[in-house]
Amino acid sequence: MNLVEISNTGKFNYHLKILADLIEKDENGKYNLSDKGRLAAQFLQKFDGKEAEPTSLQWGDATLIGFAGCIVAGINPIYWATFLIASFGFIVPVPLLVIIIVLEFGFALIAPGVTMRFLAIRRAHSHDPYDLFKPAFVGFILLVMLGVVLIILGGGPYVKITSTVVFGDEPAAFSMRLSTLLFLGSLFSLVIVALPELVGGIGRKVHF
Repeated sequence: MNLVEISNTGKFNYHLKILADLIEKDENGKYNLSDKGRLAAQFLQKFDGKEAEPTSLQWGDATLIGFAGCIVAGINPIYWATFLIASFGFIVPVPLLVIIIVLEFGFALIAPGVTMRFLAIRRAHSHDPYDLFKPAFVGFILLVMLGVVLIILGGGPYVKITSTVVFGDEPAAFSMRLSTLLFLGSLFSLVIVALPELVGGIGRKVHF
């Protein structure tokens, strides 16, 4: 009890029962690991904290991850919130308009690439640039194809939100098509994948 710093006897006895046949009492009433307990301890020492082995990311997995990135790009919550605001004809103050623009572009440029990078690393347990670029490449192709389809159909959903400031005879406004955000997301997702590895490589060279 002193070694494990537990003062509650009931709590201590509970954990002893959980350990069951992993421990045993000797003739002096002291607890020791049983043969089974020693095997369990060796197993834990061997594998505790060991990282999963890196594997090559298969193209099937890369396609699914790229598709997930496309979904993230398409559900841009800031864009669709702006779409609703514009649909009801609301006029917003300039500071809010600036925040909307920054968040909308920020999500479009960062979220798809970050999602694909995270899922690729989790799947392959690797930072290999080739594996990381697979889903980004698939996502790029899919987003470009979706953007082209939207342009053929007229550009897809269109948002125009008006501010309270008037320049000349017209109020200041911000407009954006979903197809434009998809193109931006497809291009920048490649940068998002490459940038951390590039910065990490430079950091390692500076360090050494």
